[in-house]
Amino acid sequence: MNRKKQAFTLLITLWVTLVLLSGCNSPSQQGAAPPEAPSGQDTIQTTSYPLTYTDDTGVATTLEKEPQRIICLAPPSTEILSALGLDRKLIGLTVYDNYPVGIQENAEYIFEDSLNPNLEQLIQLKPDLVVTGMHKDSFINSLRSLGIPVAHLNPQSLESTYQTIEELGYITNTQEQAQAVLQGMKAKEQAIADKVEAIKEAERVRVWIEVDPGLFTAGAGTFLNELITKAGGINIASDVQDWAQYSEEQVIEKNPQVILSTYSYYMDNVKATIAARPAWQAIDAVSNDRIYDLDSDMVTRSGPRIVDGLETIAKALYPERF
Repeated sequence: MNRKKQAFTLLITLWVTLVLLSGCNSPSQQGAAPPEAPSGQDTIQTTSYPLTYTDDTGVATTLEKEPQRIICLAPPSTEILSALGLDRKLIGLTVYDNYPVGIQENAEYIFEDSLNPNLEQLIQLKPDLVVTGMHKDSFINSLRSLGIPVAHLNPQSLESTYQTIEELGYITNTQEQAQAVLQGMKAKEQAIADKVEAIKEAERVRVWIEVDPGLFTAGAGTFLNELITKAGGINIASDVQDWAQYSEEQVIEKNPQVILSTYSYYMDNVKATIAARPAWQAIDAVSNDRIYDLDSDMVTRSGPRIVDGLETIAKALYPERF
């Protein structure tokens, strides 16, 4: 439970303090340069080293040889690297790396502080690649000043997740595995689109997504908003940007037909708690018992499972179509 509370504190600190109070957004992924290998190519290529790549910071980095000792400080990228078959090369992970089950077993060190890891310990591991995510420029620059290759990747959309998988496949010489992962993900995304695209606008389900019991939600520009839209739903909080706090009156006025929550990993009885709110009894989602708790990791980690999260949302909104 302590670790779960730590995860909650981390999320709220990042989403609320950094985004709401300072007005700063997560690092943009639009400037990330894809690997030189063309996307969707028919012939799978192998990576030649030395290799120069550009990550989400816009900085070019050269790898002299294929990475054999990888430290990954971003759980979404850990899931990607595992899907590429690189478990045994992951020598350093974080306490939040919990998927796939047993992923930490081969690691030589588990970092307790994922955003500010012990630099001395990191250096002692002698990595030939460090993958970062929501990390500050100062930390990334400190690694680069030591001559440690960094791949800073923090995708915030489904399309940029695909690009990240392709780029990691290229950097680690696992292009064939990356293409297989991408084909499976895109096939599932298309299958979901085929089931919901014919739904008329007037028949689309209104959705309230709750990421914290304090009525914090995911607005326009967030991954969760994109997933709701791709699942055929209407996010009632799409009138706000990024992570924001709604009032109870706003939720009641917009009368969502489905309520989705993402915080059962640190709080028990989430559905019952929401359903018991006195002022919410007339909300359609409550009166019709359409409150669903999502696997937070599945719908917020920009890795291979994100399309499973999309499918889970779509099934919650339109069970009759699946």
